[in-house]
Amino acid sequence: ARGRRMSEAEPLLTLKAVATILRLHPRTVREYVRRGELPGRVIGGRWRFSRKEVDAFFDSSPPQWGLRVEGSAEK
Repeated sequence: ARGRRMSEAEPLLTLKAVATILRLHPRTVREYVRRGELPGRVIGGRWRFSRKEVDAFFDSSPPQWGLRVEGSAEK
């Protein structure tokens, strides 16, 4: 969030990292961003994503995806 010191800010994920976590092609991740379903930001000409927002996107995804996000708790 704005106003946080860099040392307190959570690390941002790359497009490739998000694609790996979600087991999707990077183009598919960009399509979700384009449709407004997955928040992402371009910083320095490259896509960056918050892990919290990626986890929230996954948690709201259709159950038929049948995938788990690494590091997230099963429900």
